Amino acid sequence: MGGSGDDEGGAMLDARGRRLSLAIAISSALPAGLSVGLTWPLLTLILERDGVGATMIGLNSAVSALAIVVSAPMMPWLIGRIGTVPAMWLGILVAVAAILLLPVFPGLDAWFVLRFILGVGAAVHWVVSETWINAVVTERGRGQVMGIYVTFYAGGLAGGPLVLGLTGIEGELPFLVGAAILALAALPLLLARGVAPPLPHRGRIRLAVLFVAAPIAMTTALIAGFSDSASFALLPIYSLRNGFTQEVAVAMLSVFVAGNLGLQIPLGWIADRVDRRLVLMFCAAMGVAGPLALPLAIGEGWILWPLLFVWGGTVVGLYTIGLTLLGQRFGPTEIAAANATFVTIYETGGILGPPVAGGAMSALGPDGLILTLALACGAFLLLSAWRYSRRR
Repeated sequence: MGGSGDDEGGAMLDARGRRLSLAIAISSALPAGLSVGLTWPLLTLILERDGVGATMIGLNSAVSALAIVVSAPMMPWLIGRIGTVPAMWLGILVAVAAILLLPVFPGLDAWFVLRFILGVGAAVHWVVSETWINAVVTERGRGQVMGIYVTFYAGGLAGGPLVLGLTGIEGELPFLVGAAILALAALPLLLARGVAPPLPHRGRIRLAVLFVAAPIAMTTALIAGFSDSASFALLPIYSLRNGFTQEVAVAMLSVFVAGNLGLQIPLGWIADRVDRRLVLMFCAAMGVAGPLALPLAIGEGWILWPLLFVWGGTVVGLYTIGLTLLGQRFGPTEIAAANATFVTIYETGGILGPPVAGGAMSALGPDGLILTLALACGAFLLLSAWRYSRRR
């Protein structure tokens, strides 16, 4: 497949070119995450204001994830066809256009279509960014670089609601700000000539083949998506049903998110110095211990806040280390397909997490969330330990 002239030279970079290439891809992730972190709650709040029921709001939100699941498998073909940088430009352009059209065509029906288009554009940027980084980074620093990337993107997601607090939800202003922020993700790409990696596509690789080739990395994506989405969606509900005020419930989620931001770089640094599979198992073990310890820590603030920080960081660490293992396992001709599959599986887990954990809470009370998260990570921990023992 052909690539663009902007991609030429990306495969053979000196140390300075490699640093520039990584800086471009990582810096583009921050405004992309910021725009997503602003736009998704904005649409939810507007629909709530307009009297749309919770079920339809949930379905409308899920359309973006569905778009990623549907479109991500086509990304390797797109990258191979038009090139790395043009694919990034296209994803940003599609997403910006969708955001700008949202206030032009208000209403639930139109937003189902536009959120699907927005999800496709976001999927292009997401898959290409991670593929780009995995293709350029050296094996020695892969974990730490992935930690930096996830920190930048997660930082954007966390900052989006803060920007929304400044713009409000009325009128066209929040949409214009969201589109402008996303457009900033294209600016670093102006420096990409000669340092963006060519990402050749060798044809369709079946999901089953990728699972056989890297079962732990791919299963990590499923568990990470499941745990992330369930925790973010339902941890505040768990807090409220245990008697906390709304302010404390929000603070608990904020500390959980702070762990997302604070621990990815240290986890990546450790993953470059010890067996990455052990780091992955540690994150999974914390995914079991964190929720199980939460009921015991409810009345002990000095335990509760550090627990939420470490638990939040290690749950997202599953994604960081999973990405690292993915890049370690697949070469240049396979990494785009592998990364697209990883994202697809992650989003599938994200779609499943809230309804499964929410159903458990309906059946078992607040602790249904705790048991669901612990069982998911516990099953993954057993699988990882079994695979590790076999390889040893």
